[in-house]
Amino acid sequence: MISHKHLRSAIEDIYLNDNKITEELFLRLINEFRYSNLYIPAKRQDGRLNFIIYEDESAKITPLFTDLDEFHKFYRNDDIEVLNNSFELYQNIIKTTDIEGYILNPASEKYLFKKEFILGIENIPKTNFFTNNPYSEDELKDIYSSIDNGSLEGFCANPANIGDWEGLFERLSNSCLLTLMVSDFDLTDKAVDGLISQKQTGPMANMYLDRIGGRYATIFSSKDKIKEVDTTRYRYAQIINLATLVNFVLSEDMEGIILNPSSDSFLIPRSVLLKYSLGFERYANDARLSESMYYLFLID
Repeated sequence: MISHKHLRSAIEDIYLNDNKITEELFLRLINEFRYSNLYIPAKRQDGRLNFIIYEDESAKITPLFTDLDEFHKFYRNDDIEVLNNSFELYQNIIKTTDIEGYILNPASEKYLFKKEFILGIENIPKTNFFTNNPYSEDELKDIYSSIDNGSLEGFCANPANIGDWEGLFERLSNSCLLTLMVSDFDLTDKAVDGLISQKQTGPMANMYLDRIGGRYATIFSSKDKIKEVDTTRYRYAQIINLATLVNFVLSEDMEGIILNPSSDSFLIPRSVLLKYSLGFERYANDARLSESMYYLFLID
């Protein structure tokens, strides 16, 4: 369950700074809001689900919650429901109703975000990366068989390039990248010409995460790099759309991405992904890879 720990950390650091918002804290706060999926309470009345609004002498406000634990701290009434939505919806609510702000975690932080702040957040991330013209199975097979990320691997092998995020992202944007999918099942007999369609089998594998010091998504420059990962589960490769993966990592409150764990272990922290997130949407988004998530490739 997402707890929005990074958003809460940004708010806590503002408290610790005597509620003085520096430029760095302001950018952190805005970026975490952009990728948030907060909870809002609602009550069903006359067959309709209405958001709960509190009104005092100065404003009409609605509570939001970072997680279900915070929701249950404040509401113990069974007739109150809770909905999980992207930040874009909460902006639209402000635009189309007379709600004047949100109070986050009213049983804990009690931090009030007024209408002007919410509407001032721009460049809301995409929530839909799909296209009507995705790569076919044969096209995905051709892409997989022709992967050559020598330029990226050479860049990562040079210690002088550590911290050169622009150089790394330029190469990532021009690479065809893989992620490792792991399963408890041997799916070899499900493969046709080395390709397994989860449209046919249903979900059979999940992304391999590096959990040392947090939750990190993992990406790979080749199937040989995938083979270096030590796991007891069955391994499969999947082609990724980098823009989609970055959006997933940030929306899922993860710590970042590791490129080629167990070999290069090139770590890209969350703070850096947030800084360059719009660039990934613009320059690393191959929309035709929208259905690659349904396919697994045999590695061995």
